[in-house]
Amino acid sequence: QAWFPKEAEIWNQPTWFLSALTFSNLAMPAVLPAVAKLSKDGLRKLFYALTSVSLLQKLSYSETSRFHVHNVTKKDTYPLIWNLTRFHPFWALIEMTMGIAAVRDVMLDTEEDRKNERVNPIFYFVAAYSTLLLRLTSFDFNDAMIRSLVFVPLYSRFLQSLHRDCLSERPALITRLLSSRPMSHLGSLTFAIFVLHAPLGQLFFKKAVATRLWGKPMPRSFFPAYLGIVLVSSHLMHEFVIKSVLVMRSASAIARYLAGSTEGMLRDKS
Repeated sequence: QAWFPKEAEIWNQPTWFLSALTFSNLAMPAVLPAVAKLSKDGLRKLFYALTSVSLLQKLSYSETSRFHVHNVTKKDTYPLIWNLTRFHPFWALIEMTMGIAAVRDVMLDTEEDRKNERVNPIFYFVAAYSTLLLRLTSFDFNDAMIRSLVFVPLYSRFLQSLHRDCLSERPALITRLLSSRPMSHLGSLTFAIFVLHAPLGQLFFKKAVATRLWGKPMPRSFFPAYLGIVLVSSHLMHEFVIKSVLVMRSASAIARYLAGSTEGMLRDKS
């Protein structure tokens, strides 16, 4: 689906990313040892180099389809180029490697690094989401450009800062909030939400489907109810499918196999 989105644009587009994710995971035995050899300086250079490559692709997409925020100069746009931009396996591999570089950077922290004064994670969190306001400015940025240029680097710094803060004696308020039981439970539902939100949305909002079921697409005022339906459905899927004994045993067996096949690739074992 991810390689040929034109043939798959029917029902649940977000799950296209699962095939892109599978491709990226298959590349990990080659990627992880290479990343593990890098120093902190090398990891940061790798992260910013991959950010540049990712940004070039988003700029290419924006120019090819003439899709900007304030400047749509062509009537004929190419939605499949957008699908290839957000779901293509190669670009997924680029971004996953960026995340691995960020994680490895934290793993290489020394005792001296841990003693240094840290920035409160909330600052990176606010900075990352504030970049979305760029769409309200006169700058001609679309979501893809903003995400690659500023959001992903800032949000990566937020996650690194959050992890380091977890290890401190006095974690910040946002660290304690995000590690609370309600937030942890919401985090456990994310995969189910990822899988279910699109097909459920089509039941209520896609004209062809909703008209047949309800007589017309649901109004915007129904959206909060839709969010509630997604949350409840995701909770049920998590409790009765993802956490089922059969699924857990199968996932555990696969995880043990993958762990045994990749053991030591990040030098976690001498």
